[in-house]
Amino acid sequence: MPKPIVLVTGGTGFVGSHVISQLLAQNVYTVRAVARSASKLRAIFPDSESDGTAGRRLASSNFEAVEIPSLTSDYTEALKNVQSVIHIASPLYQSGISGEDIFQGAYHGTLHLVQQAIDAGVKKIVITGTFATLYDVNFAAVFGTQSLTEKDYGPAIAETIDLQNPNKAAIYQQSKTAADKKLWEIAHAHPDVDITILLPPAIFGPLVPNYPLTSRASIGTNDIIYQLFLSGPENYPNIPFGHMVDVRDIARAHLAALSASPVPGRNKRLIVAYGTFTWKALADLIRKERPEVADRVPREDAPIVPQGAAPLDTSFAKEILGMDQYIGWEETMLAAVDVLLEFEKSGKNIADPAHDYPSRG
Repeated sequence: MPKPIVLVTGGTGFVGSHVISQLLAQNVYTVRAVARSASKLRAIFPDSESDGTAGRRLASSNFEAVEIPSLTSDYTEALKNVQSVIHIASPLYQSGISGEDIFQGAYHGTLHLVQQAIDAGVKKIVITGTFATLYDVNFAAVFGTQSLTEKDYGPAIAETIDLQNPNKAAIYQQSKTAADKKLWEIAHAHPDVDITILLPPAIFGPLVPNYPLTSRASIGTNDIIYQLFLSGPENYPNIPFGHMVDVRDIARAHLAALSASPVPGRNKRLIVAYGTFTWKALADLIRKERPEVADRVPREDAPIVPQGAAPLDTSFAKEILGMDQYIGWEETMLAAVDVLLEFEKSGKNIADPAHDYPSRG
């Protein structure tokens, strides 16, 4: 009996490659990976062979790769015979990307794929959202003491997003928020389709085997941790992120969502997070566990930078996905640091690309 096919977007990305790796290890599904570059998919999953179909490659009977030019491309062929979709791909707020590009990918790209999947008869859709949809771009709620739950939202809607805003991180956050809201309108109009949106905070951790370090973008959101090495001995990075999750855990949550039952009358919007970290604790950990780079992190008496630490209610993810245990922050961060050091050894340009991270104050 053939295995059910799950289509995964963003297969060459940090999170997507982990999701595919875990799916292949699980050996329950045929994985149809979608990305802009089939050659990069072949580099990550090197056992691929051509089946003679334009844009598609096979890696045994359990893996297919489909090359799609953009997030708003036609997925009709890619969705043939697909039972489930995991949508991870999204533009990030790197310098050089326009607000329009971010909005097109994060908002229109998501809605476009979901609608095409529904039209193709797909009944299970899992989407990688972000916990940044829980609050406004001023980060006030993240610095508060009130617990954030899956019922919280930032105020953004598509019509109010300023695509000329120089703060690209804000455009990304607002676009993801607007898409999240619109998705539930679609879900309510199609009650026979089971939609889950996962809301992770900052994602850190190792790369999958064979992941190519072709540029600084290859290190994924571990680049946030890289700022600790680049900020100098006098200062911690002025980046307000304090909540985190290991990439292996968020990948595991995607797989769990595929088999989770529908929850009638309740949106399956799930916060998936370990907890928080601080820049000081991370610097102390590096000094202890990676002493060879201890001189590259801020000194022990550097001024503390505020980071978001509001409580996150992850009980719904525990109930629906069984996410009751997470990899500890120390293991996650050391794995991330090792990725950064491996990247530096690769000789790639550390200044490319720059990221437009949010700051507070």
